[in-house]
Amino acid sequence: MLTNTEKLAWQILTVAPVLKKRLFRPDFDQGANQLPLSYAQVLATLDIEESMTVSEISERFDIAKPNITPLIDRMIEAGYVKRVRNSTDRRVVHVIILEKGREKVREMVASLTNTVQGWSKTMTEEEIHKVTDAIEEIRSILAKGE
Repeated sequence: MLTNTEKLAWQILTVAPVLKKRLFRPDFDQGANQLPLSYAQVLATLDIEESMTVSEISERFDIAKPNITPLIDRMIEAGYVKRVRNSTDRRVVHVIILEKGREKVREMVASLTNTVQGWSKTMTEEEIHKVTDAIEEIRSILAKGE
């Protein structure tokens, strides 16, 4: 008999590929979004947070600091974000989302919305509501550890 933590581990392993397949199809990266998923996630988080330090982005997404620089550089080149040095501690660099970045997030949300709307062929409205509630509950519980 599996313990609750073992059961959870199995569920995570088995649901991750399904989520990736159902939510982040190849056309998400290749289509209008034209951003790797990690970039899209950072941009969406910046849309909510407004500003994060490079260290905060590194910690939140478990990306090594040396790997954050090219990620941020690409988003700066695209006009999605800008770097701003902290006025009291010049060593601290904040990444701030720009309006073009917010527009990109809206495009990504619209793309995912179309994907979810396609689920109506295989899921009832009640099932979609259950998935929404479950994901929010998972996000809420896991956010406590951050």
